[in-house]
Amino acid sequence: MLPPLNKKFSFIIKTAFFTTALLAVLLYLFTPKPDITQPNAYSTAFYDSSGKLLRLNLAADDRYRLWTPIDKIPLSVQQATLLYEDQDFYEHTGVDFIALINAFYTSYIKRSHRVGASTITMQVARLHFGMNTHVIFGKVEQILRALQIERHYSKNQILEAYFNLAPYGSNIEGVGAASLIYFKKPAIDLNLPESLLLSLIPQNPTKRNPIKKSAKLVLLETRKKLFTRWLEKYPEDKHWLAAMQLPIKVYASSDLPFEAPHFINNLQSEYPHLKPGEYKTSIDLNLQNLLQRHAKNYINRRQRDGLSNTSAILLNYKTMEVVAELGSVDFFNNDISGQVNGVRAKRSPGSTLKPFIYALAIDEGLIHPLTLVKDAPKRFGGYTPENYDQQFLGPISATESLVLSRNVPAVNLMYRLQKVGLYDLLVAADVKKLQPKEFYGLALALGGSEVTMLELVKLYAMLANLGVYKDEVILKKDAAVINQNNPNSPNNPNNPNKHIKQLISPEAAYLTLQMLSKNSAVDEISFQKERRQAYPVYWKTGTSFDFRDAWSVGIVGPYVLATWVGNFSGEGHPSFIGRQAAAPLFFEIIRSLDSYGLIKGNIKPGGLNITEVDICSTTGDLPNVHCPKTEKGLFIPGKSPIKVSDVHREIYIDKASGLRACQYDEFTTTKAVYEFWPSDLVRLFKQAGIVKRQPPPYLDSCLINNTSTQGSAPTITSPSNLISYTIRASKLKQESLPFSATTDTDSRILYWFVDNSFVGKVERDTPFFWHPQVGEFDVRVVDNLGRSASVSMRVKLVQ
Repeated sequence: MLPPLNKKFSFIIKTAFFTTALLAVLLYLFTPKPDITQPNAYSTAFYDSSGKLLRLNLAADDRYRLWTPIDKIPLSVQQATLLYEDQDFYEHTGVDFIALINAFYTSYIKRSHRVGASTITMQVARLHFGMNTHVIFGKVEQILRALQIERHYSKNQILEAYFNLAPYGSNIEGVGAASLIYFKKPAIDLNLPESLLLSLIPQNPTKRNPIKKSAKLVLLETRKKLFTRWLEKYPEDKHWLAAMQLPIKVYASSDLPFEAPHFINNLQSEYPHLKPGEYKTSIDLNLQNLLQRHAKNYINRRQRDGLSNTSAILLNYKTMEVVAELGSVDFFNNDISGQVNGVRAKRSPGSTLKPFIYALAIDEGLIHPLTLVKDAPKRFGGYTPENYDQQFLGPISATESLVLSRNVPAVNLMYRLQKVGLYDLLVAADVKKLQPKEFYGLALALGGSEVTMLELVKLYAMLANLGVYKDEVILKKDAAVINQNNPNSPNNPNNPNKHIKQLISPEAAYLTLQMLSKNSAVDEISFQKERRQAYPVYWKTGTSFDFRDAWSVGIVGPYVLATWVGNFSGEGHPSFIGRQAAAPLFFEIIRSLDSYGLIKGNIKPGGLNITEVDICSTTGDLPNVHCPKTEKGLFIPGKSPIKVSDVHREIYIDKASGLRACQYDEFTTTKAVYEFWPSDLVRLFKQAGIVKRQPPPYLDSCLINNTSTQGSAPTITSPSNLISYTIRASKLKQESLPFSATTDTDSRILYWFVDNSFVGKVERDTPFFWHPQVGEFDVRVVDNLGRSASVSMRVKLVQ
């Protein structure tokens, strides 16, 4: 019998015991809460709009580790893992002490074989804190950390952490990444055979890596045993018995998709502060593949013509989602700098900006679609634009001018804009990296600035949205995305404060679209060239200076489509012409969209202030009583020009002489209708081989007081009151300024006056050269019939 303990010694032992117990309780109660999800780095997964994986990025530590919440991990995975790893997970407090004692006895006392006794919580502790549990101190720390974790987290939170940290072979960690890589599906879609397979890997991820041939047989056999245990608990799953006998079909990380690479790269560059996670993008993988397929086939066919690269984008203007983006025909082709994103690169747009000049001119009341414009040589200060074909067509409608991409009428309209110019529109549409307005001048109308393809399609989307400009959408509005980012941050792609602006009136936008719809389709296949599609295409081509860029951009169904052909090096080629190089691919893609039934709906003018009126077919103005033929045209009441045509006029002809009489006499005169065109248009008609019947001159008996009130006064085209002219002091005597004017058809001679002093006369259509002086002057012209016009001019002296 042992002697009784000394009272003092007994007190010390009891005190030590209770102190230790108290410290243990206090430590348990007040131990800090560890973050069992950090500081581990996680991957980012990008999906298309329907949930198909586009790319899975490596985490910062070069591992595939995708955070997956517990509600996205199927019960079959959870139950299979607990059945195999930790059946008493919901009963113990993080450590199964009985199992630990048994494992210690079997492994170190009996030494029969190694037995593990780590619970799920203990494995979370080991994985998160990276401890070595093969030594005694590491095992003790693991136990203490497990108790700490259980103190602060629920069972579901611990299980969630485990499934995001567990190793699944190679550099794959977490069930989310494992499911995407091995089975090409999100974890929530795993079936029972796949769930059982994944539950086996973390116990020995090196030997059980399903990619290894040596591991497959072991995994298959082990899964059969686990399935037997599973059926004991879940007998209703017997129908999976046949599936369990099938071979294991898994994929490697090298099989991961790399879709829409330019789009994803740009997304990550544009939003560098996106936290790791899963993001659903605006891309439709089916449409992305459609663009890729057509682009590749097209370039392969056209290589003999010097075409080696193309870019394309498809944007749904109703949702403003970029549904397909092709930065180059081959991302991995270094010969064409394939990794450059042509959709986001600045390029000269050629004539693709012309529709917006016409839209602004319609908004300002300068034209309507059938207004007659002059395609004739014209000088704007020191700038003399030419047409692509170096020809001039004379008087044509505004619609024909836009469709045929005539340069001079477009520049002239831009020159006449007073309220909002093309440059102002580009600024309002957030076109980046613009030079000062003065840098471009009137060359802006012909592609003097640079824009990206995305900026261009957003402008066309503005037309489709009847003048309302909106930003593009590249990420779906998903709650998970917003929760991970400040919703009001400028770096958040779902920022609700993005701009929505009315840049053009709905009426002007709609009329511009109708003009663009008159542009006939092109097709490489001869028998389809005459085919008229059942849906409208509102489109335009463009060719930049020196044949560096060929464009085709337009609206069809719910989409804005743009195609570009060129070289990222900027090297030009004679084949890089919009209608010949970019348009065929443009229409190939459209026909393919149509074959899939994706071109639905049309832009309708409901509620717009637009009226259909009769227009004189010859002149583009409202018809007078003598207009021989009219056609229906669209008109904006209160805005569109309401000039009544005066080209067709009834005059009186003297029966005896055939000359023009001043007044009507039923016995000596007869009535006849003539066309009175401005003199510059008469000259253009002659150049085009069109002979207009000229009205005869007046009888000598007609007084100037009678003739001056008939017809139209001259229009001075030079000098302009908008320009300050300069003369050089060193060559003062040699300097001269041209005076010119357009006149009515019946004018013959022009008389020029400066400050009411006669300075000379010339025949119609002939410029008069005046030797200038310094100062401000009134310039006046009078034709031989007494009709006059005047302008003010300023002349400055420079050294």
